[in-house]
Amino acid sequence: MNELSKNVAVKIYRDTDGYRFPLIVRSGVFPACLYLNAYLNGNHNSPLSKGKNKASSQAPAFITLKKYAYELKFVYCYFIEQGIDLVECVSSGEFLSRQEIDDFVRVCKLYADEGTTDESNVVAISDKRIRNAIYATSHSQPQVSAHTLCQRLIRLRAYIEYLFVCHHYDLGPTNTQARVDDQFNKFKLYINTFISGTRKSNTIVKDAFESVVPSDKFFYLLEIIKESSPENPFKSSKLRNQILMQILINTGVRVGAVLKLKVSDLIDDWDNPRFLLTRTPNDPTDPRLERPSNKTKALSVSISSELMKLIKLYIQTVRTENTTAREHDFVFISEKGTTSGQPLTYKSIHKIVDKFGEALGIKLHPHKLRHKWNEVFEDKAREHGLTPEKIEDLRKYAMGWVEDSKMASVYNEYQLAVTVADISSKTQSKAVPNLGGDHEA
Repeated sequence: MNELSKNVAVKIYRDTDGYRFPLIVRSGVFPACLYLNAYLNGNHNSPLSKGKNKASSQAPAFITLKKYAYELKFVYCYFIEQGIDLVECVSSGEFLSRQEIDDFVRVCKLYADEGTTDESNVVAISDKRIRNAIYATSHSQPQVSAHTLCQRLIRLRAYIEYLFVCHHYDLGPTNTQARVDDQFNKFKLYINTFISGTRKSNTIVKDAFESVVPSDKFFYLLEIIKESSPENPFKSSKLRNQILMQILINTGVRVGAVLKLKVSDLIDDWDNPRFLLTRTPNDPTDPRLERPSNKTKALSVSISSELMKLIKLYIQTVRTENTTAREHDFVFISEKGTTSGQPLTYKSIHKIVDKFGEALGIKLHPHKLRHKWNEVFEDKAREHGLTPEKIEDLRKYAMGWVEDSKMASVYNEYQLAVTVADISSKTQSKAVPNLGGDHEA
């Protein structure tokens, strides 16, 4: 295996203003490719993008850039293993051949790059395991989702387009330039056929009638998250973990919103206890390398008086007793180890939710709780006799979505399927004659 690809990794850095950014490096510190990192952290609005496909004028969020970094790392390592320098290839006016694109698409389907910011394990295409995988899966379902495949292809296309703009865009018309433009357009046309194909042929079918968390498991979860429950899977930090889970379950907010919650965001109003959900993606007071962010708009989130009492109890006992916690204003802290007193991290909260999932015997992650909140919200809203329009307006506010957001249909797929089935069943019962042999007089 090529030594270069062995040492390629994604690292997160922070500039003098506290802004985080990812870099693709080799040997732990050296930029793997200047063009690669310039594209990653540069302006993603290509001058070639037009109309509805034009990129947003807003800079990508850190989480998005981090995702791009791993996709680019995958692209870079693969072509390095093949002896193909994409920068040199594009600058010389040559683009990937159909065979080279076909080979890349095949490898994209076969395995996922699950690298972390600490290590990278990229398998060479010449490796015997990959050759065996190609043979074994040539007529079977891809090992990665259609979405993952699509995103990898889009990242390759975007990076090649960036290199084309760097070396050939806005040059005077010549026969050579006309040939380069033609080659570039042929490349885009060919790879676009694969991208379109992945969007139309996703082999993963989700049963819309299946609740994201089955009701029996959900009610059991409500019991075992309690600090006093003998079934609670944790030996310590039970109060903190109960509060975290109750906030996720009761409010439907994202993990980032919980992690960035500050003591000063709490409003202990006796008839309407709540907390403020803010948008401060690069908070200079946040010591975490991977700072949590809130993707939705800022809003006020109401909670029960019982939950507010638990939060205050946690602050006045566990948090106050930790001297390190006095250095910042974030509510939830790590309670043991070298990071004791520091703000809780994404990794920690995912581990907490995952452990509760193990106790339930299901795969559980925070975003499933957000979906479950939407199911419960829909049921309660219908019980109150609210119209579909009113329910959607309230849901958009509670979720922090903008007015024209289409996310409601995504989060409410289960209830939509049940409603459609109910209407369909009633329609069919009226249309199909009684075949039981009984006749009314």
